[in-house]
Amino acid sequence: MTLTYKPITDIEGFEKFRTLLKASGLPADDLNFQRDLLVGYYEADQLVGTGALEVYGDYALLRSLSVKLGIRGKSVGTTITDYLIDEARGRKLKGIYLLTEKARGFFLKKGFLDTTRDAVPQELHASSEFSHVCPASAVVMHLPL
Repeated sequence: MTLTYKPITDIEGFEKFRTLLKASGLPADDLNFQRDLLVGYYEADQLVGTGALEVYGDYALLRSLSVKLGIRGKSVGTTITDYLIDEARGRKLKGIYLLTEKARGFFLKKGFLDTTRDAVPQELHASSEFSHVCPASAVVMHLPL
């Protein structure tokens, strides 16, 4: 499988990005392609994967990781996650946090560690993910960089 990626920088790409997230059962209404780093992964011209980083000071929130049904299990999620981690390192961030309800095992394999909401830097508490989008039952994870 040959994948290409590109940042989402226009409304047409943004709508496709949001559509794939919604099909995966993930929140999409609070994203902002003009503020956040949104990345689409394509097979030919078909969007098959998404990922995002919201940067708050020295930390990032990894979110919106989704892979289209029928493509899952082919390392697309790993490719997207690795790209976002590299991007955060390139920006000299101190760490990446995320909230997940279903992908804890995947992120453990990528080096993320369980943490608590209280341990999350204050800057990230202002994000919609922490303030109201993700339920209290979501697992909080951290990757120190």
